[in-house]
Amino acid sequence: MKRRAGIRFKLLLMSLSLLAIPWAGYRFIEEMEFFLRDAQARNLETSTRALAALVRDSGTLPANRASEQAWYVHPLKQPVVQDGYAEDWEALLPLAQPVKRPVPEVSVLFQSSGPYLYMLLQATDYQPDYFDQPLIQYGASDQVHLSMLDANGVIRHWLIAPRAPGNISAHRLTGIQVGPPDRRLEGQWQESSRGYGLELRFPSQLAAGGMGLKILNKTSASGDTSSAAQLFPLIRPSASLQTLLDANLPPHSRIRVTDSQGWVLATSGELQPGVEPGDGTTPWIIRKLLNLALRHHSDDHQPIPAQSIRLVLEPVSSALSGKKGTRRYQLPASETLVMATALPIAEDGKIRGAVLMEQTTDSILSLQNQAMQRLLGITLALFALVSLALLGFATLLTRRIRRLHQQMENAVADDGRIVGHIPTPPPGDEIADLGRGFANMLGRLQEYNRYLQAMASRLSHEFRTPLAIIRSSLENSAEVENAAQKQAYLTRALKGVDRLELILRQLQEATRLEKALQQAEIREFELYDLLQMTLANYHGIHPQIRFKLDPCSGMTVTGAPELIVQALEKLLDNAIDFHQPDTDIELSIHENKGLLWICVSNRGSTLPENMDIFQSMVSVRSDQQRQPHLGLGLYLVRLIAEFHGGGTRAENLPTENGVRICFSLLRPR
Repeated sequence: MKRRAGIRFKLLLMSLSLLAIPWAGYRFIEEMEFFLRDAQARNLETSTRALAALVRDSGTLPANRASEQAWYVHPLKQPVVQDGYAEDWEALLPLAQPVKRPVPEVSVLFQSSGPYLYMLLQATDYQPDYFDQPLIQYGASDQVHLSMLDANGVIRHWLIAPRAPGNISAHRLTGIQVGPPDRRLEGQWQESSRGYGLELRFPSQLAAGGMGLKILNKTSASGDTSSAAQLFPLIRPSASLQTLLDANLPPHSRIRVTDSQGWVLATSGELQPGVEPGDGTTPWIIRKLLNLALRHHSDDHQPIPAQSIRLVLEPVSSALSGKKGTRRYQLPASETLVMATALPIAEDGKIRGAVLMEQTTDSILSLQNQAMQRLLGITLALFALVSLALLGFATLLTRRIRRLHQQMENAVADDGRIVGHIPTPPPGDEIADLGRGFANMLGRLQEYNRYLQAMASRLSHEFRTPLAIIRSSLENSAEVENAAQKQAYLTRALKGVDRLELILRQLQEATRLEKALQQAEIREFELYDLLQMTLANYHGIHPQIRFKLDPCSGMTVTGAPELIVQALEKLLDNAIDFHQPDTDIELSIHENKGLLWICVSNRGSTLPENMDIFQSMVSVRSDQQRQPHLGLGLYLVRLIAEFHGGGTRAENLPTENGVRICFSLLRPR
């Protein structure tokens, strides 16, 4: 039998509705995040605007000599050993600037320290070509052509043409004529796995106005110096501007100031990923839940590079065009969100640069973490208390229902006789009303049973009188002298009496059924639930017999449920009498051509051929039965099936010894 969920389980399921509390709290925290984020964005814009005005009025912004093409000079942070290798430049290698030349992958880096400039040039040339003639010729080997513009507007040219790896000499150039070495330029030329590298140091005043680079080889050299590289200005970060930014740096922020072309003039601050939600005392499961619940997402924008010599992406591009720019992104390999705001630095109607301020949302995340921890704690405590209260309440209800069930079991005997009563409970809740209803029902049934017993007794008394007269008359026939005639009269009379008694009982049962059919209440009900209830009753009466019911649903029919239960009981009683011990009695339902067929199968003796067992007075029981059976049960099943627009059938099981008996009901369209 299919096990149903109890009241306690259902009430515990109802307690899951408390999950609406953390959901509502989470939605509130989300709204709080939107509000705080909006407030932070406004504060960030205000701070950026104030800083832009401060930079403009401080006079720390360098003169506007910006160009889209320029060489960026990094401040020297550690000593550089001039050995031609890039180990001292490792941190700056991602910021190397490309040099236009026919041969690809040529990059250059500059650093400044006091009066000197340091340059690292790296070129991809897997077979460097060195100069091996007595006199240096322009473009006859791998060479570097340097052009520098000093503060006085004088342009000078140098040619570096190494004969082998090691120290280099920078020769002065006049046109394409190679002059003597200039000792102010010194450095090293070294080969690498991909080509060669040139590390050079020279006085910064030689390139105060700009610098040009040209990489030469046998295929790229031209015939005159008109093909020398274009001079580009050198962009140097401002130390005074750096000091100003350091003094006005808010917490969890990074500030960068650019010129009108996006070249970074100063950077202050560093953005650190936020800590994992919760603190060290928070259980790990709570921290995992917080990580899932407080997962923030950016607007799918790419992060702004932390190290960049020029910023031309949003929001800086908007600021350099004179408008406010905003952006929100996620730090790489972190859940920390960053808000970025850029505003222009305008003076006399001209855009001189931009201020980019970035700030993490760690403060918002911290507030969310605290709120979520409190919410989880309150929710878990409330859930535990309410669940315990509901469990206790459900236990009380089930105890009262089970007590009422036990009282019903004690009041009704196994044969259906009412042998006790249910105490009438005082007025109260619905369970008390149910108990009073059961008590009243048992009282009415007990009165009805007494009425039936009295009526049966009176009818038996009335019919036994004529039967006694008939019997005595036949016994008087014993006075006949012929012994054979006497025996025949006696046998015939006794058989008639027995037959009369059987017909009397049959008529009584048939009469009751006919009256029930006339007074039956037709209504719609769920057939499966009715069958399941009936089978449960039989399981309680015959615990030693196994009953099986095929599961189904949606079997709604219109009819008299009491009559259907009566027909089903006839089939089950028949199956119990004929089934083999230790075998199952199976109850199944299937639909065929608008009819719902209810079948009861049992293992045992099979049906004789060509016998209609649904006719009245037909029985296949053996003579050794203790009580006579007149074959009325299956006849009543047929009457009930026909009343519901169905029919009956009986068949032997195809594969095993046994019988399947079915009746059908007309299912409404």
